[in-house]
Order: sequence, then structure tokens, then C-alpha cells
Amino acid sequence: MTTIRGFKFGSSLLLSVVLIATGCRLSQLKGVTESGSSRPTSAFSPSNNPRKDLGDALEKLNSAFPYRLTETTSASAPGQPDVQYGVRVVEFASADRHHAKWKSGPLGDTEVITIGDKEYTYINGKWIEGGAKSLSQREQAGRRFREKMASAIKDVQYLGAETVNGVSCYAYSYTMEMDVSGQKWSGTGKAWVGASDGLPHQLDSEMTVSSYHQKSHITYQYDVDFKIEKPAM
Repeated sequence: MTTIRGFKFGSSLLLSVVLIATGCRLSQLKGVTESGSSRPTSAFSPSNNPRKDLGDALEKLNSAFPYRLTETTSASAPGQPDVQYGVRVVEFASADRHHAKWKSGPLGDTEVITIGDKEYTYINGKWIEGGAKSLSQREQAGRRFREKMASAIKDVQYLGAETVNGVSCYAYSYTMEMDVSGQKWSGTGKAWVGASDGLPHQLDSEMTVSSYHQKSHITYQYDVDFKIEKPAM
């Protein structure tokens, strides 16, 4: 839990905001192995339905393996400078094989490796082995979460062609409203969808509650080279 002059930002809330931005549901694609890539490569052109365009782009993350997500988050209170949570890097090899690292975030320097039904957490200088949710459980949780997020996104607008991180993209803006633990959060965001692949390449969002702000900056890298293996216990 992180506190800014009396206002607490919980790690669970941070995770919720992150998942909104990424649209990620790690549990849906079966049979994709670490060594094989199923990344979609078809060219993308905006339609007359911006909401569907953005939804389709986020959905493609479920078959974009391997890819790497890098997120920087910060928060601020009235009259105070931004407080940076840190950086989160997640490498996705497949639906049930991924490696997350938090650098100086709400949980401190932490790593979590998920391989099938096993989860390995590095905290306080050592690895701890535990069980991960089954694929079926994650599918059900992902479905419920997507329904909630669909109701939270209120408006999506197409902005035009832009280049981000050297990649030709189409930009979209969106607004959001959601209730988290009895608090009403609202916010705005901007997404860049690749012209050559229809995948998200950058997502920036800002959420507000009671004049407190939380910002997220996410970039994606595709066809990256990495291996995810069981750590030495």
C-alpha cells in the first residue's frame, strides 16, 4: 500500500487500472508454446466504429505471443508533485507462461513467474513456489472482468494517423468511469494501434478520484527474444 499525504493507493487498485489499459486476458489462448509465435500480421485500417477498432486491437493481445509490456505508473495529490510507483515489465511467452517484474513499485522489487499451474514469486531475497489458478478459472475471471471493463468505457474517438516509437499507428482517445471499492474513478486515455499489425503499441491513461490522480504509460514490443524458465529455488 502506498500513501500520498493521507490518501492510500492499494496495489489491487493499481492492478485494476493497469488491466483496464492493457485489456489483457492471459487465459484465453490454448496450445501456444513459448517457441512459437502466432502474432497477427495483417494490415489494419480504421473503420467507422472506433470502439470496435480499439476492442479488436486489445483482443489481439491474446494471440500476439511473444511480446513484452513495459509500464510506468505515478500518482499525485493536490499541490504535490507526482510520486512514481516504479516500472513494471511483463514478458508473455504464451497464455500460461509469463514473467512479471516490479521495480520499486508498491510491492518493492518483486518478480512473479507463471508456468502452467505453478507460480514462483521472488520477494525478500528468495523464491517461493505456489499454485496458480487453473486455465478454466482464469478464463472465467477474464470473462467477468471484460464485462466490467466494457461497461466502464464510455466513449471512444478516432483521432487520426500518428507515429509513436517509430511505428506508424492510428490513434484513439477514450473516457472511462468505474467504481472501485466504493470509490468512483473517472479518467481518459489514448491508444495507438499499429497500421501494419492492428496491435496496441502504446497506451497512456489517467484516472482520478477525489482530486487524486493516477497515471499509466504502457509500451509494447513484439517478436522479442526471451525465455521463461523455472527459477533456481
